[in-house]
Formats: sequence, structure tokens, C-alpha cells
Amino acid sequence: MSEFTVNIKHDTHRGKKSSYTGRGKDWLLEKTMYEQLQNPIGYVLFILIAAFIGVVAAKGGLAISLALVVAIVGAPVMLASIFYMKFGVILLLTLSFTILGVKRMVGDPPVGIALDAVTAALFLGLLIRVSRERDLSFLKSSVTVFIVIWIFFNILQFFNPDAVSRMAWVYTVRGFAGIMVVYFILMYVMNDMRYVKMLTWSWIGLALFGALYGLFQDYVGLRGFEWRWLASDMERFSRYDQWGQVRKWSMFSDPVVFGFLMAYSSVVSVVLSTAFKQQWIKIALWATAFIMFLAMLTTGTRAAYVLPFAALGFYVLMNLTFRSFAIAAVIGVMGVVLITIPTENVQLVRFQSAFSPTEDASYEVRVRNQQFIQPFIQSHPMGGGLGSTGIWGQRFAPDSPLSQFPPDSGFVRIAVETGWVGLFLFMALLFVIIVTGVRNYYRIRSPEIKSYHLAFLLTVIMLVVASYPQEAITSPPSSVIFYICVAGMIKLVRIDKEKHQNEKLAEHPKSEVAS
Repeated sequence: MSEFTVNIKHDTHRGKKSSYTGRGKDWLLEKTMYEQLQNPIGYVLFILIAAFIGVVAAKGGLAISLALVVAIVGAPVMLASIFYMKFGVILLLTLSFTILGVKRMVGDPPVGIALDAVTAALFLGLLIRVSRERDLSFLKSSVTVFIVIWIFFNILQFFNPDAVSRMAWVYTVRGFAGIMVVYFILMYVMNDMRYVKMLTWSWIGLALFGALYGLFQDYVGLRGFEWRWLASDMERFSRYDQWGQVRKWSMFSDPVVFGFLMAYSSVVSVVLSTAFKQQWIKIALWATAFIMFLAMLTTGTRAAYVLPFAALGFYVLMNLTFRSFAIAAVIGVMGVVLITIPTENVQLVRFQSAFSPTEDASYEVRVRNQQFIQPFIQSHPMGGGLGSTGIWGQRFAPDSPLSQFPPDSGFVRIAVETGWVGLFLFMALLFVIIVTGVRNYYRIRSPEIKSYHLAFLLTVIMLVVASYPQEAITSPPSSVIFYICVAGMIKLVRIDKEKHQNEKLAEHPKSEVAS
């Protein structure tokens, strides 16, 4: 009996305690979420925060206070990316376009870590959802298998006995394999056509903004902070100042990245125009493509000039119809005129030189470099290790001969750093991606969805072609856009199938129920 009495007392005490806790939670929820801190408690809290920042600024200086403000703003953004992944992906795409421009404008703060932070937050959000739902069916694809293989191979590169530096691996692996986690995130969030459109139009809108700013640089001139950044490295200045004109880079890392972005984004704009019946939208998209084409010319990137024509050839192969041949013929004639017309315009002369590679000195240098490095690639199946070439090789292994080798090509860099085994695996991955995209293109029934799918497929094709003369896939924003397109080509065929099933169900509801 006494034992029973004690238990009742204990339960009563616990009940009172839980009721107090519940009231506390309700009060906190009311003050923060419902009233949004627009109450005396909120005013006091903000005054205390402002006073704290003021004290920190007075004691620690501007840098510390700015870091504190970034932390205060960044924490809610990271939480939003974890729990609202679709918002986080849009944020990641936006940062991939703007982060380097902001970095040059405000100095040289480590703002690049923002991309890594948002990616990590999104991946954490994905892990939380997968652990709760226990369903990985959204990843079902042969592309997923090859991406996982490539990621594990890059992890194994840490133990490469021929690696020149382990620290170079740490700094390089995120660009080679780490960015691929974006693919898994996109495979989860791109589950409806509305969001696919939102992502695509965000990409086109940001690219158009970049194009307009590039044209601003060309016609109005570079800003003071841009001249300071350009002049801070004489080797960079000599690469950018060609034929009496400075190659434009807009808000991106360099003219090459800007040129590639403009090339494939202009093609995407033209392809998307076929998804609409409204004439004003078609005209707007063609105008957007024209603006991007003009911006592409300001970059002086020869490899970018070839990409629209490569996409056109692939488009004709995908659509062996009179309409596709007519479009190709018109664009082809315009291209021939641009390539052959006599001109003294520097940008147009450089455009014409892209179609005469044997007369290009840089092309000859690139060929000689590839011939020089071939024996090393053939004798090192695992390569010289991630980060053995380029800036990371010069930083962590300056005495290594590989650190002085200019890879130029994305494929050559993979072959040098991961060996012919790594090159084979990466080429197999690209082959599977393209085959999957082509197969799914013919399986899609909706004309609208097919247009978006074709835009994604042509972007992948152009980035693969661009990876031969330059490193095209590893630099933002192309690194993010590439995986948007890869995931999109897989998800769109599923979205189309669901749409067809829903339409069929709406047309024959009784027969479907009976079956």
C-alpha cells in the first residue's frame, strides 16, 4: 500500500512538472513564432544583442564584429537549408553565381566557405530525412552507381603511394568528388515539375544578370576594385589583356567560366522557347540568348564559341526531322557568315580564330603538353595524386615536376592526378550520364517536359565537350548546374510518367478503380 502511495505521489509530481514544461513551451512558442518577438521581450532581446555587438566591435575591431553579424545571420540560413531543402538548393545556386563577385568587392574574406557550409547543411538535411523515411528509391539509377564508384575511388586516392601531398588531396577532393553530394540532394528535391521550373528559371535569371554585368564591364568599364584585382597578379593581367582589350569575367572566377556559362545558357534559352506557345515569351527567351551570345564574345574564350555549334549538331542527331534540319541550316549559314566575314573587330576576329585551331599558338602548346605527359600517365595507373598539378601542387609540393605542369584540359588533369584508371572511371560515368539522358529523352511524352529535358541534355553535352580544352565541370556555377542537369534528366522521366498516369486516371476513373 505504501509503495502504491509513493508511486501516486511521484506521478502527481511528474504530472505537475510536465504541465509546467508544456506551459513554458506554449509561452515561448507564442512569443517567438506567433508574435515574432514583436513584444517587450523581443525589444529587450534585440537591444541586448545590439549592445553585445557594439561591445565586441569596440574591443575586437571591425573584422570580429562582421564575423559575429555573419554568424547571427548565417545560423538561421543554415537551419533553413537543413529543414527546407528546396530553399537551400536555390540558395546554393545563387551563391555559386555571386560569391566570387562579392569576394572581390569586399576584399579577400574566406566567403568561399559559404558554398561548403550550405552544401553540408543540405546533406545533413538529406541524411535526417533518409534516416526518418528509410527509403532510398529516389536514388535508383545506373548514374548513382557510377557516381558512388567515383567518390570511393577519390577517397582511395588519399592512400595513393605516388601522391605528392596528402594536404593537396584534402583541398582538392571536394572539387573532384565532394561536389557530387549535390547530385544526391537534387535527386531528393527535384520531385515535381514546378520545382524543376523554379530551378531552371533561377539559373537563366542569374545567368542573364551575369551577362548584363559582363556587357556593363565591356561598354562602361571595369570598377576600381576589379582593376585592383586584375593588376594584383601580372600573369593574370597578361592572360586577360589580349589584342588591346581586356577579356571580361563578369562576377565569376575567370573569363573561361563566364564564357562557358554564356554558351550553354544561351542554348538553353533557345531550347526552352519551344516549350511555350506565347509569342512574347519566345521573343524574350531569344533576346536573352542573344544578350548571352554577345556577353560570350566579350570573354575571348575560344572553346566557348564552339559549344553552341556542338549542341546544334547533337540536336539534329536527336531530332531527324525537317524542322530540325531547317533550324540547323539557318543557324549554320549565320555561323559560316560570322566565321568568314572580313572584319577588324577584335572580338569577332577572336571568334573566327576558334574555328582554325591549327593556327592558334595556345592550341599547339596544349598539344605539346599532352604529348609530354603521356608517358607519365601510362606508367602511373593511379596518377600523381589529387592536387598534384596547378595551384595546390605549387602550394603543397612545389618541388614536384607535376606542380609545374599546366593541365589546361579537365580530362588531362584527371588523367595526371588519378591515372588512366581514374580517367577510365570518369569517362565511363560521363558515358552513362549521356546514354541515360538520350534514352530518357525518347521515353518522355509531354512536349513541355521534353523541352526541359533536352535543355539539360545539351548542357551536359556542351560541358563534356568543353572539358577537353579546359576545366569546365569543376568550377562554380557550372559545377552546380551540371548536377542539376544530371539529376533533372533522371527525374523528369519519372515526373512525366506520373503526369501521364494522373491524366489517364482522370480520363478513366471508374475503370481504374475497378481494375
